[in-house]
Amino acid sequence: MVLLGALSWWTIDGGGITFATGASFNLGATIGQYDASTTLTGDEFSLTGGFWFVPPCIPTNGDVDGNSCVDDADLLTVLFNFGALGTNPADINCDGIVDDADLLIVLFNFGTGC
Repeated sequence: MVLLGALSWWTIDGGGITFATGASFNLGATIGQYDASTTLTGDEFSLTGGFWFVPPCIPTNGDVDGNSCVDDADLLTVLFNFGALGTNPADINCDGIVDDADLLIVLFNFGTGC
C-alpha cells in the first residue's frame, strides 16, 4: 500500500565535504543516483546533485606517497618507475611519463614537510 504523498522509493547514497570561505559555506557531496541532477531550492539555499569528476592525475610537489614529506621514499619511487608510461603515481607533473621532469620536482622539493 502506498500512501498519498508518501515516498514510494528512497536511497541513501554518497559522501561529502564542506568548503568554508569567510562567512559562507558550500557543501559538496557525491550522489550515486542517476536522477540526482535536479536543482533543489528553498529559502536562500540551493542544492544540485550529480557526480564528482576525479582527474586521473593531480600534480604534486614531489610527495608521491602522500605522507606530507618529500623524502627518500618519494625519490626512490620516481627512480624505480623512471620511463614508465601512462597513469602512475610517480608521474608527478601528470604528463604521462615518469621522467627527468618528475625527478627534478622531487629533488627541488626534497625535505619539504619533513
